Amino acid sequence: MAVPLEIRQVPRPKNTIVKLTGKSWAVIQRIGCEYKNGKNYPKNGPVIGHIINGEYVPKKEISIELRPKNYGDYMLAKNLSNDILKDLTHVYGVEAFRIF
Repeated sequence: MAVPLEIRQVPRPKNTIVKLTGKSWAVIQRIGCEYKNGKNYPKNGPVIGHIINGEYVPKKEISIELRPKNYGDYMLAKNLSNDILKDLTHVYGVEAFRIF
């Protein structure tokens, strides 16, 4: 299916394409090309936004902030439960890591 003219004319970043995904228009970054069998084929990258109600809406970046306090809690829990992992490994083998 061809992309409608009104969708193509929405201002968006350079080197991007628009593709219908489900019910929304995804803006996909072009990251280069691949050379196969003597021809160049375009290579698409990640989805960087969507076109919603005739406007380009960039994808929100998820930022995970790791604080020393959170890391300390993680290490404390890991150190205290390390013996449980050893016991599980003796009984279940490799499956112990999935159970743990």
